[in-house]
Amino acid sequence: MPRQDPTTPLLRDPTSPPDLLSVHLRARGAFPGAKPSAPVELLGEACDWQTGIPLASTPGATPDERIAEATLDLPVGLYSYKLRAGGVWSLDLDNPRTRSRDRIRNSVLSVGGAPEPLLFAPAPPFVVRAPEEDHFILIAGLRRGHGDSLRLAWESGDERGALEMTRAAEEDEHLFFRAELPGPARPTRIRFDPGPNEAFSLVPGPADDLPAWWKNAVVYTIFVDRFAPRPGASWGHDPGRDRPAGGHLDGIRLALPRLADLGVTVLYLTPTIVAASCHRYDLVDPLQIDPALGGEPAFERLASEAFSRGIRLLVDLAFSHAGRGFPPYEDVRARGLDSPFAAWFHWTTPSRGAPKLRHYGRRKDAPLLNLDHPEVRALVLSATSCWAKRGASGLRLDMAAEVPHDLAVSLRDTFRRDKPDAVVLGELVPAHAHRWTSRGALDCATDFGFHDVLVDFLAKRAIPAELAAQRLALLDLDRGAPGARSLRFVSTHDHPRFASVARKHGGPSGRSLLGLFFLLAWPGVPSLLYGEEYDLFAETPIAEPEDVWPDRMPLPLRPDPAGERAFAIIRSLLALRASHPALRRGALEILFAEGGLFIFRRAHAGEVLDVAVNVASPVDVDLEDDAFPSASLLFALGEARLAGQTLTLATDAAALVLRAR
Repeated sequence: MPRQDPTTPLLRDPTSPPDLLSVHLRARGAFPGAKPSAPVELLGEACDWQTGIPLASTPGATPDERIAEATLDLPVGLYSYKLRAGGVWSLDLDNPRTRSRDRIRNSVLSVGGAPEPLLFAPAPPFVVRAPEEDHFILIAGLRRGHGDSLRLAWESGDERGALEMTRAAEEDEHLFFRAELPGPARPTRIRFDPGPNEAFSLVPGPADDLPAWWKNAVVYTIFVDRFAPRPGASWGHDPGRDRPAGGHLDGIRLALPRLADLGVTVLYLTPTIVAASCHRYDLVDPLQIDPALGGEPAFERLASEAFSRGIRLLVDLAFSHAGRGFPPYEDVRARGLDSPFAAWFHWTTPSRGAPKLRHYGRRKDAPLLNLDHPEVRALVLSATSCWAKRGASGLRLDMAAEVPHDLAVSLRDTFRRDKPDAVVLGELVPAHAHRWTSRGALDCATDFGFHDVLVDFLAKRAIPAELAAQRLALLDLDRGAPGARSLRFVSTHDHPRFASVARKHGGPSGRSLLGLFFLLAWPGVPSLLYGEEYDLFAETPIAEPEDVWPDRMPLPLRPDPAGERAFAIIRSLLALRASHPALRRGALEILFAEGGLFIFRRAHAGEVLDVAVNVASPVDVDLEDDAFPSASLLFALGEARLAGQTLTLATDAAALVLRAR
């Protein structure tokens, strides 16, 4: 079958959901060393780069080649992808369209997008509605060798215009350009120069439905077992890997005055259900709060007092796998495939021998749940409704990329039906978050790419500022979800703490606060990990994700003097963020990024703030700006001073400067 021409109308399968198009993909890959019987998979932005889409395959012209086909239901967009068979990866040899980043090259499937030399489709991440603003944000890629500028012409009703797009980012094969267009009150048609003769239609999308409380949120992550004990219980000894420390919901409740004083507005709690381990991600009873944490009464007390202090609760839903004690699992352990619950789980399909349960990671006691099974889905939605009725304002959906899309949509709909101003946050590792946030599966998603860049730039000192800026710009392009659609952080409960990494790489005490400074000045919703306000760190961190038990230490009941100083700094930064809209909702402009110096600007409703971070030798920075000649120092971290429009920064120093006309 000939390859679908992306400039021609695409056929709609009447059985497909209304926002999807049916596309037939026929690909040719080369898999040297793979067995001829190895199944061929499609991986990429049509899924999550980890869970492959099975393809029907036949032998190709050479022993290594395979022809693979599938019919895919996809929204309009561009999809980077690769083929894989027997662990061997291949480009689609029949598709000349590619894009490359850091010398990693992928094929590109265009569904209703522009032909070469443009990389554009009238859909996220190339077209997004600006948060809280009445305009479109447009991004388009131009293949290198076809010019170094891109012009955009537009018409909407009787209005029309043209503008030069500004350079936004670059990859190995493409330059990317950005523009803002008025609207989106009515349909707009656009054309590019250079580009195809055809015009693309931009249709106004739904209004931003993120609640105001989330747009202004400061999230505080609590690993429940390691945060605080019940009143009067012993505390402080780290019991080690996978051993409970005795954290309690009443201990969290007693910490609410301190957290409110810090500036926290949302508590994210790791799972509190009855589960097989102290981290509680391996469910046993997802409808019941663990009595060891105080059960329903303790959660009610926590929710009531938190709400009275203006703090909301965001709770964790984890349905990827179960643990010992989960009744369906115990029945399967006893009866195997004869159990009526066998279909609740995933099984291996060996070429010889009987199927075996598939387990999470390297574990042998954590069977993977089949989230396509109707009874498992019913359990997921029942638990979702339970949490809304308990007073939670948000859910974190664990491993969201591996949850079937339609189930994630139903989960969000269920929660919002019971809690209309709720937020569903997805733990999402893939960068292309718009595949979930633009189609009703999630309200916002974690940004692990931001975490990785800041760890490399500020903690490890492994990359220069210019590379950090480039990577951050490309991540924003990938996500296609500006502002509060992204939850950002420098530490998580599944990674070594930022402070631990900084010290491991020779950083002095206090260097780790640069990461939090950068985080709190950057767009997105910031999230702090419990103990970061005390600059808590592990002496011997473990780099393996999800096995970072030294960094999951019990939180000290009282900080030491260094912890008290760190608390005061973070409290001051959060107060500035609360009082300056530009830090919460402002547009971003990178002013300078070279070596160890990174300077960016946040601007909103006439307020302009310049943010500077220096990790190199002491430097004098000329902040002269004819449009904003007045400069005043709002905040300094480390040795920083401002004289006129000259900012002096010592090594490991940062500053926040208010600009005015």
